[in-house]
Amino acid sequence: MNTEIERTSFDADGHPDENQLLLALEGELPSAEAMQIEQHLGTCWSCRARSHEMQRGILAFVEYREKRYLPSIDTPPNDFRGFPAALKRTIAESEPTRLRARIWQWIRGALRSATQVKWAAATAAILAAVIFWTQVLFSPATLSATELLTRAAAAQNPIVSQEKNELHRTVHQRLRISSGQQTIVREFSWTVGSPMPQARWEMQKDPAKWSAPLTADGFSDWRNSLEAKKDSVRRSGERWVLDTAAGDNLIKEAWIVLRATDFRPVEQHIRFADNRQLDFEELSFEIGSPRETRREHTVSAQMAPQVSGRPLKSGSVPDVNLSDRELDVRYTMFTHRWDLDEDLLVTQTSSGVEVSGIASSTDRAISMRAILSGLSNVQILIKEPGATGQRAAANPSQSKSTAASSAPLLKDVLDKAFPSHEGRLAFVDRCLAASDTELSHAWALRKLADRYAEAEERQLTAGAQSKLTEMVRVHLQKVGEENARLDPLIELLPRSRSPRTEVPADWRALVLALFAQVQKQDSLVASLIAGTRSNGQDARAASESFRSAHEAVAALLDDLKNPGGTRQAK
Repeated sequence: MNTEIERTSFDADGHPDENQLLLALEGELPSAEAMQIEQHLGTCWSCRARSHEMQRGILAFVEYREKRYLPSIDTPPNDFRGFPAALKRTIAESEPTRLRARIWQWIRGALRSATQVKWAAATAAILAAVIFWTQVLFSPATLSATELLTRAAAAQNPIVSQEKNELHRTVHQRLRISSGQQTIVREFSWTVGSPMPQARWEMQKDPAKWSAPLTADGFSDWRNSLEAKKDSVRRSGERWVLDTAAGDNLIKEAWIVLRATDFRPVEQHIRFADNRQLDFEELSFEIGSPRETRREHTVSAQMAPQVSGRPLKSGSVPDVNLSDRELDVRYTMFTHRWDLDEDLLVTQTSSGVEVSGIASSTDRAISMRAILSGLSNVQILIKEPGATGQRAAANPSQSKSTAASSAPLLKDVLDKAFPSHEGRLAFVDRCLAASDTELSHAWALRKLADRYAEAEERQLTAGAQSKLTEMVRVHLQKVGEENARLDPLIELLPRSRSPRTEVPADWRALVLALFAQVQKQDSLVASLIAGTRSNGQDARAASESFRSAHEAVAALLDDLKNPGGTRQAK
């Protein structure tokens, strides 16, 4: 009988199937096969998108189960939940003694035999018993990185029970943030059951400028943003440690430490590419009634809490600033990256804020309803894709023409630069992925610029304006990063002089001009390396247009980040 384990193999097109991607997400593949899948995901944007969609589906299911389904189940009668604990105590009091007695009795019987064969069998049995006892009975259970972070997020932001009057309870966290000889103590707070504002990392190396609390949501957001990563989950005593290596990124490694008893994060460490390190230690964690956050050692980074509740009925007078509430909705969508790939309409009504549209998937619709329902004065009208037919594209990158010409305009150039078929495909995948991501962030920027003219921005409070600034700044940063990833494609093109870009004075006009150039560049990238419609241009004309658009994007980004040209440079 052949007992050899079958190795993971890709399909005829060189891509893993969905079962292999799922096994990789669950950490159930051998290390060699897992590394093979991870390397492939690092170069193939199509498979990476499938993997991310599967992961989002799993997270949405877990979130729905813990926040919506389980709380709706009636409490079992007669202390039924105590039965498993009582059963374990009974087993612990009786079974181990009888098991050890039987093992010892069997060993003594084996030792009475005088034959060499039985001595060998007895020795082997003893070794097997020791291995089983130490490696199976007493080894901690293994958890995947995703499951660990999901449990940690639930521990830091527990489910709100309206029946027990838990609304408006506030989490207060006190942290010590250190880097070398510099140490600072800061306090953060958020409302129980609501999305955590400012959970996303600011990528600041200076402790005084760091404005994100120690949360599993923040760590998970950074981890999910990585194209290639290597996770290590281990348990050491009463602590779980998740270590994620990111390779060539601004942050090359980060690890988070959780208490084994309740999975609450208590430490976090971030190592940047220049080996500078930020260390976070939780000094206190309390859940109580709202109170003012104290200032200690430095100005506190107080985070404005979100108020949980139900939307008002038609005709009711809202008790919150609706402009701020709308911004809260947009910020929540931003923190979950729904503003990149979901085509939702956020509008103000006479009694609140309305969120409508068709989600990209059923799981995503369930997740958005569960999270956005935690905001007061918000009416959610999000439909599932099957409810009204085919869903419209969320942004221009999802509605590009699929018609293809006989060959990419740069086919000869690509063949010369990349002799191997695999190398060429990897290069094309990287460029297409960078262009798509850049267009998604530019589209999100444009929607913010269209919505918040100067008059609308003045209606926001200082806290809401800070969130708007953060969203614009992060999108600008992502556009710049993805635009830089297209530089290798520029290097393959013949040298040419590009016309000087006219830069508008107003930042909103700058954003609109930036979107137009990014959209133009995205179309040219597809024509040059993927063979989509070239609009009658030959390789030379398309190359010159692409170089011109690429340099225009860089120029517009520089002006948007210039303190004299935009409100974003703070």
